Amino acid sequence: MTDDAGSQPEQPEQPEQPEQPEQPPAGEEDTEPGERKRPSQYPLVRSGFLEYDRVVFFSDAVFAIAITLLAIDLVPHHAVGGTTAQLRESIPAIRSFGISFVVIALFWLGHHGIFRYITSLDRALIGLNLLFLGAIAFLPYPTDLLNATAGESTAVIFYACCAAFAGLVEAAIWIYAVRSPAKLAAPEAQGVRLFFLLRILRVPVIFLLSIPIAIVSPTAALFFWILIWVSAVVINRFGPNLDPREQLD
Repeated sequence: MTDDAGSQPEQPEQPEQPEQPEQPPAGEEDTEPGERKRPSQYPLVRSGFLEYDRVVFFSDAVFAIAITLLAIDLVPHHAVGGTTAQLRESIPAIRSFGISFVVIALFWLGHHGIFRYITSLDRALIGLNLLFLGAIAFLPYPTDLLNATAGESTAVIFYACCAAFAGLVEAAIWIYAVRSPAKLAAPEAQGVRLFFLLRILRVPVIFLLSIPIAIVSPTAALFFWILIWVSAVVINRFGPNLDPREQLD
């Protein structure tokens, strides 16, 4: 006979636990097509989340509205002499539209370029971005003034000051982002920090340098603004090798 007194009772088999699905890392949650993006759980607004996209989309909308407002003022004048006379009287308006369209487009290209590297936003950076967008939204007014006064010295100086202010705020956005201890910019931004700063600052510097020229000759100051494009070619020529799409401005 075998002694069963010291034998242990058999333990019932434990049911197998279902495998838990792997959780994606923080910041990389998947969303189904058409599903609304989840809000960020970070104290900063990070790229890839709804809050970040709202800031970028809002910025693009302000640029689009500012350019649209420029075109609204292109209304033919009812001048005696037919179409030729109307076109002749519309030259100041068309010139002002062309100048402001190029200026706003350059600011948009610069804004688009730096936000390739800015991956997070805090309240201070959002505030700087709003200040910059306010300067962009205001540009149609000095454009109208430039048109109404046929390019008088005061109008040219006022326009140069407004455009220079927008450029300086855009430079402040970039400097704050790359120098912030919160690491608002991607690590790659450190290698192009000075390059992008030079490209941004060339615009307000040239506008400010044109102010004393406008006092003597407003027309010469308008032609002086062409150096914005020339300086971009020079800076891109000696800058780091970037994607050609980033060298448009």
